[in-house]
Amino acid sequence: MNIVLKTKMYHYHLFTLFVLMAAGLSAQDIHFSQYYNSPLTINPALTGVSAGDIRLSGIYRSQWNAANSPFKTMQVSADKKFYTIAHTKWWFSAGMNVFYDRAGDANFENTNVQLSGSYTRMLDRQNFMTVGLSAGFGQRRFDFGHLTFDDQWNGRIFDPARGINENFDDTNLLYPDFGVGFNWRGQGNKFMGRERTKIDLGAGAFHLSRPNQSFNKADKSELPVRLSVYLLPTFQLKKNGDLVGHATYQKQGKYQEALMGVGYRYFLSTKKSKEMAVQLGFSYRFNSIGDAFIPAVEFHYRSIMVGFSWDINVSGFSSATNRNGGPEIGIRYILKKVYPLRAVKACPLI
Repeated sequence: MNIVLKTKMYHYHLFTLFVLMAAGLSAQDIHFSQYYNSPLTINPALTGVSAGDIRLSGIYRSQWNAANSPFKTMQVSADKKFYTIAHTKWWFSAGMNVFYDRAGDANFENTNVQLSGSYTRMLDRQNFMTVGLSAGFGQRRFDFGHLTFDDQWNGRIFDPARGINENFDDTNLLYPDFGVGFNWRGQGNKFMGRERTKIDLGAGAFHLSRPNQSFNKADKSELPVRLSVYLLPTFQLKKNGDLVGHATYQKQGKYQEALMGVGYRYFLSTKKSKEMAVQLGFSYRFNSIGDAFIPAVEFHYRSIMVGFSWDINVSGFSSATNRNGGPEIGIRYILKKVYPLRAVKACPLI
């Protein structure tokens, strides 16, 4: 009986250590399969790059549900353009991006709050350049009381009342965080002969201050700069059909991954203010161990989008997850102002 209990506790310790290391010591950021529906997470220069005046978006992700302590990630953002009738060839935009991540038996939490600003210059009706900055703070914490250690094994049973030799100077870290990026947008009839055709190409860099992530003051564990490069094309093939693609490469320290995919958006209605479409697609995320196939579906109605995707894990961790990487739900709402007739200046972005 004691041998069985000891074996179970040994595996429990190993899993707790694995989750804590995966969540904290690797110092990797969150990632989304629907990163294209979380623009401020990949580049502050995507602030205000939308077909409306105000954009609201959010994503919820549950990763590795088959494991004892799955990762739960939530993200919400809002951004708004600020332009006047007198200046139609350039404008400023501002936004806010918040994400929260929780994982592991110790309830390891990672929170990040960023304010972003961007400047967009219209080179002509088909080409736009945007530069952006972000500034905010990050927080990392865990619940020490939920951790277990070998010192709590008294030789016969697990005794949580026994003292331990582990020490942390702090279990709650707060640090400043900064980012920068640029984006080019090409679009419109004269760009490629189709009204809905558009391409976004850009790059962003985050954690420029390389904050220390160690919970012990004597140690140093810098959060590496995260670099992201992406291509987001949409090609209108016919009146009621678009080919939608995406590709991104992200690198943070020694960790790197690429994700690319393609989808087809079919419009059930293209009438003004009654647009309705369904989009089906699939993606593949790969790194040194493979990772995941990702089927996805989106529903579009007027200015509302709801997307659902599912990671099918094919990496070395698939035996522990039963190949279920987990679901992800995204939502977006774009508001467009109605201006007085004489003052109408439609936003040039599509």
